[in-house]
Amino acid sequence: MKMEIIKKNWNTFKTILSRLEDDNINNMLDVIGERICLAPANPNNKQYGCYPGGIVVASTKLAKAMQALNEFHGTPVDIKSVYKVGLLHDIGRIGTLSDDWLLPQDSDWHREKLGNEFKVNFDLPKMTHLQRTMFLLSQFQVILTEEEFTALVSLDERESKNTLGALLLHARDMLED
Repeated sequence: MKMEIIKKNWNTFKTILSRLEDDNINNMLDVIGERICLAPANPNNKQYGCYPGGIVVASTKLAKAMQALNEFHGTPVDIKSVYKVGLLHDIGRIGTLSDDWLLPQDSDWHREKLGNEFKVNFDLPKMTHLQRTMFLLSQFQVILTEEEFTALVSLDERESKNTLGALLLHARDMLED
């Protein structure tokens, strides 16, 4: 993906989050925003977001799909929660505060035979993407409502715990197909 497109996608992502008027989210974006902006979402080219900037593209599409589903079904979910959960649900895929989860693939065989454009950094603490997301959010004191927290938990359990979680899972399934 060209750098101009990555910057454009980042500006969209950051602009939407800035509308939440949350200083802690804005601080997080100031500190680790460049890593979020450039991070791929997945290591394999058969998976969504397997390119620099993949997290931002996938999360923005997911948040917009959640908004459309919310409007279509006429559910009473707060739009700020829709965008907060949709845009931030995968930031744990960057890794930790200091180390990336995905590193450039240095093996031609893995790239050519398996489609692994990136390799997993196994030196990171063993956590799920959601656990890393929650940890990163806590590092920046980003407060989640009970509804937002429960919706995010729906990701690991693959079962919606509330309406926001149902929107998240449905939008994610739509994008993974």
